[in-house]
Amino acid sequence: MREKKQHFHLEPPRGLLNDPNGLSYFNGKYYVFFQWNRFVKDHSYKEWGMFTSPDMVRWTFEGSALLPDQTYDMCGVYSGSGLVIDEKLYLFYTGNVKKGGKRKSHQCMAVTENGQKFLKLGSVAETPEYFTEHFRDPKVFRTESGTYFMVTGAQRKSGKGALALFRSGDGLTWEYSGIPAVTEEYEMVECPDLFPIDGTYVLLYCPQRRDNEKDTDISSFSAVKTVRFNEREGTFDDADLDQNFSRTDFGFDFYAPQTFEAPDGRRILYAWMSRMDGEQEEIFSRGDPRIHCLTLPREFKVTAGKLIQTPVKELEQLKGAEVPPIRCEDGTVRLLPGDRTFFLHFTLPGPGRDVSVRFHSGESSLTWVPEAKQVRFTRKNWVTGKTESRECRIERLREVEIWSDQSSMEIFLNGGEAVMSSRIFPEDTAPGVVIKGLSANEAIQMNEINGGKKDVIL
Repeated sequence: MREKKQHFHLEPPRGLLNDPNGLSYFNGKYYVFFQWNRFVKDHSYKEWGMFTSPDMVRWTFEGSALLPDQTYDMCGVYSGSGLVIDEKLYLFYTGNVKKGGKRKSHQCMAVTENGQKFLKLGSVAETPEYFTEHFRDPKVFRTESGTYFMVTGAQRKSGKGALALFRSGDGLTWEYSGIPAVTEEYEMVECPDLFPIDGTYVLLYCPQRRDNEKDTDISSFSAVKTVRFNEREGTFDDADLDQNFSRTDFGFDFYAPQTFEAPDGRRILYAWMSRMDGEQEEIFSRGDPRIHCLTLPREFKVTAGKLIQTPVKELEQLKGAEVPPIRCEDGTVRLLPGDRTFFLHFTLPGPGRDVSVRFHSGESSLTWVPEAKQVRFTRKNWVTGKTESRECRIERLREVEIWSDQSSMEIFLNGGEAVMSSRIFPEDTAPGVVIKGLSANEAIQMNEINGGKKDVIL
């Protein structure tokens, strides 16, 4: 069995990572906080861990940032966001308390002046009467008018999900503003994000099915849609979370995305690269001190009316030596990188040809079937041993870009028109890629990843 430790994705040295939190640029550094259980590889404990970087390529693991050590967050420092206000970095998070089987949520705030020491300021927003205590994940943003808003995931007392909105004049004192959107299909909404791009607002959210009687989650995914946000009224033109959305990512492993604004105005996204259940987690991490990682940083933008995700330009620094393609007489192309970590880009022939890509002796594969207008990614399930697949519908596939790490792949289709992100259980000891269906004129580029070891980057 090959090692699963990632080489250029963010993951802690031990324990379990989940949601990215508090994404921000402050005092000349990028900050990525994350949900962390540093003790064991399960979800029984939550604090915030922290990475910092000058360029989103070279990262330093800073250890713990926020611990569950107050009466209002004693059972977990849950997810939240960050925002720079008056040259200080403020962190907003959900403090979780459970007593006698009853849950209580507090939307809390902490502040730092130097990015190292964090002062908790307590609860700044309590759960309004219309909701259950499944009320969490505050994302705070400031509009051009100077008004601050906090959007949170929520469950109404009807047992169905919603978003809740708070507003503030200074980002420090908050008042409840209302319910901008609801779902009648799902029991909960998690990890919302709301931000403007080119005159429209983009809404990210995670609809979740729950068994309300047992208080357990069943399934969830990340959704994205565009809305018009009426700042004065605190409302959306489309308040139905069950309609007019797309999946943010079409792969196996993508959840809880969060964005922030870079100094040059780009909207940057990170997400948790996992949707594993408990049995998958146990087997995947067996023999390793850690489990889970974040996606690569992506620029989120709107191009020709389409939502586009592309790897940030800083990642070009990771591209190392080129791997020459070996073109066979039957039209097959073989590429033999020195490691499982590589960058691969190729263009496709006309719309009528099937194309397939096989990775590492069949551990995973990518196929394009133009008649069905379908891209399919297939991998081997490490619990059952059977193959499983995810599909994405595209009118015409023109180009494919792949960033492969030791135990993951992020596949960008048509310049980021759609993305498929998945963890891969590494087994093959001889890495290789076989592409079928390309013409002799199609451009193919493969690069090894500089350094080849995550320790060089972190």
